[in-house]
Amino acid sequence: MNRRQLLRTGAAAFAATLAGCGEGDGTETADPPDGADGESTPSPTATPTDGAEGTDRPAETSAPEPTPTDEPTATGTTPTATATPTASATATPRQAAQVVAVADGTLAFDPESFEIVVGETVVWVWHSSGHNVRPESTPSGSDFSGTAGGDDRLYDEGHTLSHTFEVAGEYEYYCNPHRSAGMTGSFTVAE
Repeated sequence: MNRRQLLRTGAAAFAATLAGCGEGDGTETADPPDGADGESTPSPTATPTDGAEGTDRPAETSAPEPTPTDEPTATGTTPTATATPTASATATPRQAAQVVAVADGTLAFDPESFEIVVGETVVWVWHSSGHNVRPESTPSGSDFSGTAGGDDRLYDEGHTLSHTFEVAGEYEYYCNPHRSAGMTGSFTVAE
């Protein structure tokens, strides 16, 4: 059975069901009874389904408007009534090549000195409060400025400072309130 015949048969059967299977409505079917139980089966070509004589195309119906549901769709998403927030335009942090502990039990940076290559990132992580990272010397062209706010701005436990170094050379830095206690550090950025 081809698709058109199937659609016409289904539409005719649906119409017959709605009309009480043809009983008492004054309509007759074009096919004779099919035998055993005297019931008749609508013929796929007996009556046009779109109301125009002599045509065999199915009636045109408009599709219902889709409505949002709580059921998952074929793609696994659920329509929502509110807009989904998008990511803000922030730079994706690079993975740290070096992590430096700030005052992890002592007034020191750990490690005190290290080496990275151009394009790598260093992350300083505060393990106690009342510290900062201030550059003492940087190579020409470097944009490393340490923690924001100058020498007097201090940061608490849990704070992090991340910087990606693009200029090769020697860097020296300190914690301003604990510089006299020897809380200094240095590193080299190699080509």
